Amino acid sequence: MAGKKASTRKSFYEVVFNGKPKVVRAFMKGFVMGTNDAAEIFYSFNAGIHHEGKAEKIAELVGLRGTDCHVVVDAATSALLKKKAKRIVAETGLEIVAHRYIRSASMFAKYHAYARKYDEQITALIESMPAGIKVDGWRREVKVDPTAKGVEAYSVAHHFEALGEGTFSGRVDLLVALKKQFADYPLIQADDIVLNLA
Repeated sequence: MAGKKASTRKSFYEVVFNGKPKVVRAFMKGFVMGTNDAAEIFYSFNAGIHHEGKAEKIAELVGLRGTDCHVVVDAATSALLKKKAKRIVAETGLEIVAHRYIRSASMFAKYHAYARKYDEQITALIESMPAGIKVDGWRREVKVDPTAKGVEAYSVAHHFEALGEGTFSGRVDLLVALKKQFADYPLIQADDIVLNLA
């Protein structure tokens, strides 16, 4: 029984390619089609995963640093990429410059609602987090001002106001899915996912 639990635990790696994102994406599509159809792949540039600071972006723009593409892959795909790294660079020119295990990931999110129904929807979403995601430092505040009832929507005074914020942490694939789910709620602002790398 213990062996079965260990085999279902997923792990992910961040693989950094020296190359343009479009080229890396095309390569990975072909690589996966030829080796591992069950691969899980997330590209930092479109999955909302933080991968570099302002200094790196400026250095890249002025030509002091080559273009790179950060890709998050499952363990099986990571092992295949590692095994074929020399052949990949020889045949495609794409070089893997970093290959790191992801210990965990986290994402800060907050919301601000002026209607009870939206607060209830968001609260229900937060309370129904999937297994594997932990919410740290969750803080929710609700203010009700009976004197503002019936005031126009664009007024400074609001009858109902709710604010909430916290940090969500867990496996990176679960956080990518959660970030997409949060995108369906315009009142939720979610920061980029931050990777805790080995």
